[in-house]
Amino acid sequence: MERNEEAGVPERTERLMLTAGEVWREAGVSCPHPDILLAWKEGALAEGPSGYLRFHVEEAGCPRCQAVVEDLTRKARADSGREEELGSLKAKLLSSTMTFLRKRKG
Repeated sequence: MERNEEAGVPERTERLMLTAGEVWREAGVSCPHPDILLAWKEGALAEGPSGYLRFHVEEAGCPRCQAVVEDLTRKARADSGREEELGSLKAKLLSSTMTFLRKRKG
């Protein structure tokens, strides 16, 4: 470090150079909560907020929000597979219950 003789204050030879955009991206200041991103992907938001999120995620290419959307999409696919399995299990359970009750009654 060099000293600024006039002010008597240490002066850094290397300056920290950050833009406001870099700070905002790093901290995720403009990033919405994952629940808001989920509502957007499900089409549950009004036109204004939906347009902002589309711009933020798709046009501006926010890597943080893109990752959240990818995770939500993966989770939705996994959940839909479980729903199909549960539907099949429910049908089997209903069928076996009906068979049991018919045998018991008859």
